[in-house]
Amino acid sequence: MNRRLFLRSVALRLTRFKAKSLLLGLGIAVGVLATVLLGSVAGRVRARFLAFIGDAYPSDSIVLFAGGGPMSGSGGKRNLKLSDVETVVASLGVKTWDPLVFAGPRDLRHGGDAEQVGVLGLSEQAEQVRHRSVREGRFFTAEEVRGRARVALIGTTTAARLFPGESPLGARLEVDNVPFEIAGVLAPIGVDPHGGDQDNVLVVPYTTLMDTMLRTTSLSGATLILDDRDRIEPASREVVEIVRRLHQIGEGDKDDFSVFTSASMQQMFRRNFRTFELFVPLISGTLFLIAALVVLAILQVAVRERRREIGLRRALGARSRDVGRQLLAEVGMIAFAAAFAGVGLARLALVWVAPLLERKMGVSALALSPAAIAIGVLAALATGIVGAWLPARRAARLDPVIALR
Repeated sequence: MNRRLFLRSVALRLTRFKAKSLLLGLGIAVGVLATVLLGSVAGRVRARFLAFIGDAYPSDSIVLFAGGGPMSGSGGKRNLKLSDVETVVASLGVKTWDPLVFAGPRDLRHGGDAEQVGVLGLSEQAEQVRHRSVREGRFFTAEEVRGRARVALIGTTTAARLFPGESPLGARLEVDNVPFEIAGVLAPIGVDPHGGDQDNVLVVPYTTLMDTMLRTTSLSGATLILDDRDRIEPASREVVEIVRRLHQIGEGDKDDFSVFTSASMQQMFRRNFRTFELFVPLISGTLFLIAALVVLAILQVAVRERRREIGLRRALGARSRDVGRQLLAEVGMIAFAAAFAGVGLARLALVWVAPLLERKMGVSALALSPAAIAIGVLAALATGIVGAWLPARRAARLDPVIALR
């Protein structure tokens, strides 16, 4: 068969029946749009969460929390004492560590302005342990921590709200009517994957927060830095044994604390994220299945409408496989065009989705994934072929004499 004439007849057929061609390609384009967009977003969200875990739980650290930790809805008893952590530090030979006291949202006042801001208590070691320094001013010192000084480090978001157009360094503000002097402005981090603004925060010495404001002897947690990363996992099990013994927790009883490492947090995240990742092929597969059924239904009707045309072509010498190939070629061209239309729609949708994800989850540099594009295009072609195969087979088997009646 003349290939040039064959392709010309296919293209002529598609341009002649534009509405039918559009209907055949619409479902495929939507499937490609969902595949490319969801695949690209899922990859970036996954990378953002893993980066956040890497910052919050460094590979050389063990993080000890009171209760169930920050990812648990109910934390149990909050009885992690400073002496508990000091015992663990002495037993493991930890050289660097930083306590954490979380006071929750508090009323911050400067002049006539007020804001609800999360207040944290840390030590002077936080700059090294948590890898977050100041953009302006200075970090508080060990002497200020021991002396329970009323100094504070303010986040950039909080500073912009309470001190618009002016430097907060040296200024005084009240935290639940307790006056503090601002020593430094924290380096900006941005939004975490959970949507929380990490720059809307106030950090004070943990001793000041425990003794002056909360009147407590309990910590919310502590981060321990080990010299040997190979010891992280066995050391984390040792931490569990030590704290269970200090808290007199019997065998079989539930812990009233939590211990995390970078490896355990990544494993937990991958396990939880796997459910989300399953939705991407499930949604895309459902859309492509519907598209294939639409192609099948439309072509079944088209074959009945084209019986005389098919019979005439067969009578003039066209082979049965030529008839089937033409139907497959028609749908293949539609699927190919629909695939590129779907990629274009995904690119347009990304323009709207990217700022939203950056604002809500801190996902930046969002772009279409080449792997997702390749999968979407291949799935589109496969959908067209699968949907057209039965009608093409039926058309190829038509008896020309019966078709011309």
